[in-house]
Amino acid sequence: MIYLLSDDGRQALRALAAKPLLYAFDFDGTLAPLSADRNAVTLPPTIAEWLRELSTRVPCAIISGRACADLEGRINRTAPYLIGNHGLESPLTPQSTLRWAEGICTAWKETLATVFAPSLKDRGITVEDKRYSLTLHYSASESGHNTGMAWPALLHHLSPAPRLIAGHASINLLPPGQYGKGQAALALMTHLRRTGLFFIGDDQTDEEVFALREGLAMGVRVGRDQGTKAAYYLRRQHEIEDVLRFLVHRLDRTPEALGHQGSPSNDSHEAAHDV
Repeated sequence: MIYLLSDDGRQALRALAAKPLLYAFDFDGTLAPLSADRNAVTLPPTIAEWLRELSTRVPCAIISGRACADLEGRINRTAPYLIGNHGLESPLTPQSTLRWAEGICTAWKETLATVFAPSLKDRGITVEDKRYSLTLHYSASESGHNTGMAWPALLHHLSPAPRLIAGHASINLLPPGQYGKGQAALALMTHLRRTGLFFIGDDQTDEEVFALREGLAMGVRVGRDQGTKAAYYLRRQHEIEDVLRFLVHRLDRTPEALGHQGSPSNDSHEAAHDV
């Protein structure tokens, strides 16, 4: 893997600025720091500022496991395109598909509240209803064995059998289907007539995007992981601000931007902004 803020990584970012890409970002653990209280997560002000600046120059999207309604209250309109529920909920999803997913999740929730309520409570597992998917959250201190014992039983009783996606101390239950973060990102990219996708994420739920064989111009993982399909990485979540700032300044120096702004800045001015 290549460290994105190394010389080689920055050179790769410079090359991207000249291409018509969709710039997409995961939310928790990427744009916003992870928190034990998922309801308290917010977009840091400086990251919000730079994401808003980037969004005025190129199409930007946030792709998250959260519901879009949840994201809207946390991002303050910093990005125009939201994809939620691990790709199921997007600007391009037909309403009929959303109604179908909502019906399935309603039935699952009723089963969990009756058949599995005592078992989930004993394991300290809570159910988050995201309307079109469910997430089962468990304590990070809970042993993997005790928690893992619940999933085969859930699959046996839930109908239709859910598609499972592991997350940070959580298991996401999605209606069956071929949709996902990767396919949703590519669909939006094509809809916006972009030729490639730039994406930064931080965990297993983002690997579907990193594994895309076509369309992905650059995949970046927050935290180095030898098992990832991403070719680039950041060491820490807060480095996302450096990346956003770098992209904004590089995009301002592309031929199209300079045609509107006048002569390019001198090398010393560029060096002052290239982080």
